Amino acid sequence: MILPVFGNISNDFSDTELTYSKTIDSWITHPGLDLKAEEGSPVRAALDGTVSETTNDAQWGLTIVLDHGDGVFTRYSNLSTLDLVTKGQKVKKGDVISGVGKTALSEIAEEPHLHFELIRDKQNIDPKNYLPKKIN
Repeated sequence: MILPVFGNISNDFSDTELTYSKTIDSWITHPGLDLKAEEGSPVRAALDGTVSETTNDAQWGLTIVLDHGDGVFTRYSNLSTLDLVTKGQKVKKGDVISGVGKTALSEIAEEPHLHFELIRDKQNIDPKNYLPKKIN
């Protein structure tokens, strides 16, 4: 798996410990990683897969979900566009699928970033366990 955007972690994965959300001024769990990057920075497919969903999610903004088979999905949210891929399209690891945006209402007070989730068998898991060890 590759890092979908070049940037540091601004908000870590947390399925049990609460993290502070500036946007809603509250402590919540966080089902993915926020990777800080400039608006418009290219967002790449972390693995080979098929586009299973493109949507404007009320909470997470412009979102693309890739199906990698065997119950594994990646979700890319807070994107700038949905125009680069279509549902059913096959993508290769490293293909540009969108750009970093500012569309996630649930994280609008945060700096520009990609919200990235890894899902296996319908459970969010920490993407850091599968990404290069160099991120911080």
